[in-house]
Amino acid sequence: MTDEDADEKGRERLVDWLRRERDAHVSGGLYQVTQIRFAFNSNHMEGSTLTPEQTAQLYNTGTLLAEAGEPVRADDVVEAVNHFRAFDWMLDHVDDAVDEHLVCALHATLKRGTRQENDPRYRVGAYKTLPNVIGAGLSDTATVLPADVPDAMGHVFSLYAQLHDDPFDIACAHWMFETTHPFSDGNGRVGRLVMFKELLRINAMPLIVRDEDRVLYVRGLSEFSSQPGYLIDTLLYERDYYRSLVARFTQNQVRCTYNDHWSRAQVESVASGGGITNPFVRKDHMGEHRGVERCHADADILPARKHRRHRL
Repeated sequence: MTDEDADEKGRERLVDWLRRERDAHVSGGLYQVTQIRFAFNSNHMEGSTLTPEQTAQLYNTGTLLAEAGEPVRADDVVEAVNHFRAFDWMLDHVDDAVDEHLVCALHATLKRGTRQENDPRYRVGAYKTLPNVIGAGLSDTATVLPADVPDAMGHVFSLYAQLHDDPFDIACAHWMFETTHPFSDGNGRVGRLVMFKELLRINAMPLIVRDEDRVLYVRGLSEFSSQPGYLIDTLLYERDYYRSLVARFTQNQVRCTYNDHWSRAQVESVASGGGITNPFVRKDHMGEHRGVERCHADADILPARKHRRHRL
């Protein structure tokens, strides 16, 4: 064993650092910063009106001071608090397998106490029963139909079970979850919590997708099957951001891998050949499933990636 290996083994897991700060009620540390920034960004991307300052105030004091003359939606407050709780629950279940129970528990926690909880159309804590799309606007992205969600999610669970610190694999697993869109609402927030959890599980650098990068992130999701580089590089960019927080607050005392190398040519050659699809998304609601069986490319299709970083 080299000195470097021994030093790495002696470092604390990032998830243990976060749990330790939480349990010790450390103020101003990595855990607190992660809670506030993760909740603000993930909720604001989905339409929350709370500001970063209001989100921090809710976390720190449990109270909220509204801007002069500006209404505050009750569900925005509830979902911010629920995100704090969902993050804590996730930390306690980092090493659990991603399965239906886990994702439904996260969804139920995020939506508890909201208006949707008492609306049967939304099925809080359970898979959707009505079709939905990503975007609900001019550039809707098709998702898996309700009847196909259990099988599609089984595929998602398999991708996460095989996950390692590879930029393409990380982006692909997240994209598969989002294009499945298993819930009536809250899919982005649940998907980003699952991605954070799984990167912690494999001792890799996690990420927070920032609201300021929403356009890049949404474009990456919508174009992943044809131009996977947008999502891959966006997620790497957000990992860079979170890595800077980890370095600042832990002084490099945690054990965490970060592989930011991938080959654009190799990945996009798979995309151009039709090899990156969600096989459970139908061409139209009356059509057949898309033709390929895997989003995760086989080793003989996608050879070992060159150590080359591509940025936006």
